[in-house]
Amino acid sequence: MNWKKWISIAAAVCLAVTAVPMRAVAQEELLQEKMLEEIKEEIKEELKEEPKEEKEEKEEPKEEKEEKEEKEKLQEQSDEKIEPQEESKKELPKGISLLMEEENSTAVFEKETADFEGEGTAANPYKIQNVEDLKKLAKKVNGGEAYANTYFKLTADIDLKNEEWTPIGTMLVEEGRPFQGTFDGYGYQIANLKISNGGQYVGLFGYTKGADANAVAVIQNCNVTGEINGYNHTGGIVGDAGINTKILNCSFQGNVEGNGEDTGGIVGSTSIGCDVSGCYVTGTVTGGSAVGGIAGWGVGTIKNCYALADVTAAGYNAGGIAGYYCSNFTIENCYYSGEVSASGSAGGIAGTALGGTIQNCVSLAESVTGSNANRIAGYKNGETLTANYAWSDTTVSGSATPDGADLTYENGTLSKQFSAIFGENNSAWKFTEDGLPILKDVGGTQSAYLPPYLTGEGFYGKGTAENPYEIRNVNDLKLLAEKVNSGTDYAGKYFKQTANIDLENEPNWIPIGGTVIEHTSTWEISVFKGNYDGDGHKITNLTTTEDSNHVGLFGKAEDATIQNCNVEGKVKGYQYAGGIVGGVGVKTKILNCSFQGSVMGESDCVGGIVGETSSGCEVSGCFVTGTVTGDREVGGIAGTGVGTIKNCYALANVTATGVNAGGIAGKAYGVTIENCYYSGEVSAKNYAGGIAGYVSGAKTIRNCVSLAESVTGSEYVNRIAGQVIGNTSLINNHSYNRTKLVINGKPAYPTGGAGNDVIGADVYISNGRVMTDVPNQTLFNWVENGFTKANGWSISAKTGLPYLREDITTKLNLFALPSVDLTIDETPQHFTTRNIGNGFVVKVTSEGTLNESIEFTKEYRLHDTTGEWMSAVPNTAGTYDVKITRAADGDINPFACEISEGLVLTKKRSGGGSTATRTYTAQFDTNGGSAVDKVKTDKNGKIERPADPTKEGYIFVGWYSDSKLTKPFDFSAELTANSTLYAKWKENNEIILTIGSRKISVFGREIKNDVAPKIVNDRTMLPIRIVAESLGGTVTWNGELQRVTIQKGADVILITIGADTAYVNGTAVKLDAAAFVENGRTYLPLRFVSETLGAQVAWNEAEKTVTITK
Repeated sequence: MNWKKWISIAAAVCLAVTAVPMRAVAQEELLQEKMLEEIKEEIKEELKEEPKEEKEEKEEPKEEKEEKEEKEKLQEQSDEKIEPQEESKKELPKGISLLMEEENSTAVFEKETADFEGEGTAANPYKIQNVEDLKKLAKKVNGGEAYANTYFKLTADIDLKNEEWTPIGTMLVEEGRPFQGTFDGYGYQIANLKISNGGQYVGLFGYTKGADANAVAVIQNCNVTGEINGYNHTGGIVGDAGINTKILNCSFQGNVEGNGEDTGGIVGSTSIGCDVSGCYVTGTVTGGSAVGGIAGWGVGTIKNCYALADVTAAGYNAGGIAGYYCSNFTIENCYYSGEVSASGSAGGIAGTALGGTIQNCVSLAESVTGSNANRIAGYKNGETLTANYAWSDTTVSGSATPDGADLTYENGTLSKQFSAIFGENNSAWKFTEDGLPILKDVGGTQSAYLPPYLTGEGFYGKGTAENPYEIRNVNDLKLLAEKVNSGTDYAGKYFKQTANIDLENEPNWIPIGGTVIEHTSTWEISVFKGNYDGDGHKITNLTTTEDSNHVGLFGKAEDATIQNCNVEGKVKGYQYAGGIVGGVGVKTKILNCSFQGSVMGESDCVGGIVGETSSGCEVSGCFVTGTVTGDREVGGIAGTGVGTIKNCYALANVTATGVNAGGIAGKAYGVTIENCYYSGEVSAKNYAGGIAGYVSGAKTIRNCVSLAESVTGSEYVNRIAGQVIGNTSLINNHSYNRTKLVINGKPAYPTGGAGNDVIGADVYISNGRVMTDVPNQTLFNWVENGFTKANGWSISAKTGLPYLREDITTKLNLFALPSVDLTIDETPQHFTTRNIGNGFVVKVTSEGTLNESIEFTKEYRLHDTTGEWMSAVPNTAGTYDVKITRAADGDINPFACEISEGLVLTKKRSGGGSTATRTYTAQFDTNGGSAVDKVKTDKNGKIERPADPTKEGYIFVGWYSDSKLTKPFDFSAELTANSTLYAKWKENNEIILTIGSRKISVFGREIKNDVAPKIVNDRTMLPIRIVAESLGGTVTWNGELQRVTIQKGADVILITIGADTAYVNGTAVKLDAAAFVENGRTYLPLRFVSETLGAQVAWNEAEKTVTITK
C-alpha cells in the first residue's frame, strides 16, 4: 500500500466528515481532489487482489513496492515533447547497440570487507574514525549491507573537504538499500559536506528505515556543515527517512537545495513511526514543493527543534519547520526565525497541516509569502492548533485571519518568554531571558540572539563585549558599512565575525567609514569608532576599484579596535589606502590582522595594513604578503604615521613612484618600530629603506631585520632606513649582507656595522637559512633578538624563520630568500664545470648542509661579462678548486650568476678543447608506475629508450627531464650528467570492447565478462551494465514493467522494451531502434545511452573495436 497516498486519503476522509471547509484555495482544491480520485481507483484495484483474511498491517512489503512504483511514475510525468536524437558527427556501423546482461554477470570487482574497528554492538560499536571509514560505510550500505540492529559511532571530527559525497543508503535501485542501524555522531562534527550533482535521496544519509515493525533506524548526535544540491528527497542529515527512523539531537549548518519535491534542513521526507527531535538548522532551505526548515514532507513527530533559515519553495508548501505534514502528525515545542516563501501554501511553522497537532510552537518569521499564507500554518484542515505564538509584526501576504497569539518585543523585553511557552522544566532547552532558547545536548554553533529585524538593531547580538553584534555573512558586513557611512559610528559597541565571508559578488567594495556625509551647510567623513573582532575568520575577494580616498576593508576608524581580521584581495584607491584600514584617527589599535594581495594608491599614504596612523595608534601582530604600490609614503605595513608598529612582518615588493618607501613603514615620525622583519624589493625616487624610508623624530627602531633583496632610489638609500632626522634611536637591527643597494643606477654592497645605524649588522643567507657566521654555520638567533613566543612569534622548523598564527601562516610559502644562495667568503669551493656555447655551468658542492649529512648542490650559469672568463676558467670540462671572492660590483668575480632551472644539457663549446669521454647513468622515476631499470650512456653519449612503464588507470605520456613535467626528454640528445627522468601520465578514460572477445578494458583495467560483444543482424551488441556503471551510472531492470532504468546524478534514462521512445529526465526522445530482448539479453542503442551519459563513441572497423571515451 502506498502510505503517502493512504495518509492523504485518511486526512481527506476525516475532514470531509467535519463541517470545516477542506479547501482554501481553488487551485489546491482541484489538485487534491484529482489525487483523491486517483488514489480511490488504485485502492479498488488493490483490494481485488488482496486476500480478505489478510490484515492491512501485514502488507508492508507490497506497500513499499508500490511506493517505489509511485516514485518511478513521478520521473515519467512530463510533457510528451518528442525531441529528435542528435546525430553523432562520426558515423558508427548501422545500429550499434548495448547488450545488457542479467544480474549473474561475472564482471564483478573484488569484494571488500568492512574492516571497522569494534563489534557493532551497543556496548562496542563499530568506530567511524576518519573519512575513509565514513566512505566505506556508504559503499557497504549502497552495496546492500543494511546493518540492521548494528551500532556505529563517530570518534573524531571529519572534514570532507568539499569533495563530492555519496550518501549512505539509496532508493535508486529496485529493492532499495537503506541504512537500518544506529549511527551516533557523539557530538563530533562532519564538516564541508558537498553534494552538487542534483540527484535524488541525498544528504549525509540518503535512505534510512527500521528493519521491521519493532526495529528502528537511529541517526543521533550528528553535527554537519555543508552545501547540498539534490532533486527529490533532499535533507541535510537524511534524504528519505523510511518507517521507524529516529533523528535525534542533530544539526545542519549551511544550505540545502532540492529542485524537486520534499526538501528539509534536517530530513527531506519522513514516514510512519518517524521522530525528529532535538535538532536545529541554520542557513537556507530551498526546493520545488514541500520545503521545510526541519522536514519537507511527511508524518510522525517533530519536537524540540528550531530553524534559523530562509525557507523557499518554487511551488507549493513551504514552512519554517515543515513543508507538508499530515495524518495524525505532531509538531511541538519548536520555533522558527527567517523568511518563508512559496507560490502556494506557506506558514511560519507549516506550509500545509492536515489532520495533526501543532502545539507550543513559536514563529518569529520576518515574512510569510504565498497564495495561502499565515503566521503558523498556511493551508490547514482537521488539525489542532494549541498554545502557539507568532511575532506580532510578521508580514503575511493575503488577508487570512492571523493564527497564533501575538508575541511582542518592546524595550528589550520579549513577551511571552520561551520558558513560559515550552515549559521551564523542559530538559531539552537552555533558556535565556529575552533571547532565543538553545538546545542543551546538540553541538555545532548555536546563538541565543533574537533576529535583528525583530530587535531593530540590524544585527544578531546586543553590541556588548559579552554579547557582541554578529557579522555572519556578506549582508551583515555590507549593513555595517551602510550604517557607518550613514553616520552611526558605533562608539563603544562590539562586533564579532562568526564565519568566513567571500566578497566575490561585490566587485567594488564600499569601505566601512571614510565616505563623505553631507549636511545642510557642512560635511564630515564617516568613521567607525567601535570594536571589530574578525575572530580569525577570512574575508576573501575584497576589491575596491574607485579612485577615492580612505579605501580598505575599513575606510576610516578612530578610537577603535580592529583585530583578528584576515583579508585577501585587491585594494585600489587614491589617497589613504590600506589592506585593513585606509586611515585611522587617534587611539586606534589594529591587532593580529593580515592582508594578502595587492594595495595600490595613486597618491600618498599607502600601506599593506594601514595607509596612515595617528597619535596613540598601535599596529601589532600583523603581516602582509603581495605588493604595495603608491606615489609617496608607501610601506609594507603602514604608509605613514605615528604611534607603534611591533611584531609585524611584510613579504611584499614595496614601490613608491615618488618618495619615501620602506619595507615596514614609508615615512615615520614619532613612531616606534620593533621586532619586525621584511623581505622583498623596495624602490622609490628618494628615501628608501628595508625597514623605513624616511624617519623624522621617530622614537626607536629596535630589533628589526631586513632581508630585502634590493633597495633602490636616487639618494638616501640604505638597508635599514633611507634617512634618519632628529632624535631617533637605532638599536640592534640586522640586514642581509647581499642586499643590493641601487643608488642612481649603481649597485653597492656596504658592510654592516654594529646594528645601530641605517645599515644594520650583517646577516648572511646560506643553505636557505639566515646566519651570523657562515663558515661555522651559526644560525641567526631570532628569539634572542626579540622574536619571542611572548611577543606572538613561532620559529618555523622548515625555514628557520619567525611567523605569526600557525593556522594561517604555515599554509603559506613564507617567502623566497634572495635568489643568490652562494656562500661568499675566502674558503675555497669545489667546482665542477661543463662548457657550453656561451659560458659555463658551475656546480657548487658543499660537504653537507646544516643538520644534514647529504651534500648540498646548486647549479649556476656563468656568462661572459668582462671578457676575462676564458682565462679564469678552463674551457674543458673537469673538476677544479676555485677561490670565490667578493667583486667590486658585488657579484661573483669576474662573473654574474643566474640559477639555472632544472638540469642543463650541454654541448661542446665551439672552438674549445676536447671533452673527456665519460659514462653517465639515467634512472627513472615512474611516478607510481611499474619499475624501470637504470640505463647507461653508450659510446655516443646517448641512452636507449626503455620499454614504457604501466600504471593502472593511466596512459603513459612520455619521459621528462624535470620533476614538474614541463620539459620532454630527447632520447636523440647526449646525456651530459647523471640524471633522473620522470614519467608523465594522463588518466585513462577509455572503455574498449572487441567483437568476439570477453575481455573488456575499463580505464586500463582488464575485466572478463560472461559474454562477448557480437554482431547480430548487422548490429553490434555490447554489455550495458559494465559500460553504464563505468561511466558513473546505475542500471536497474524491472521485469514486471519490462523497463531499464539508467541513472547518473540527476539524469534518469527510462527505456521500455519494444518502445521506440525513451525518456531522459521526463523528456521523450525518439530512438532510431526499439529496445528488445533476445535469449535473456536486453539490447539498447549504444549511441543514445553513451552520449546521454556524457561519453563519446568511436568504431574501428579494422580492429572490430568500440572505444567509449568518458
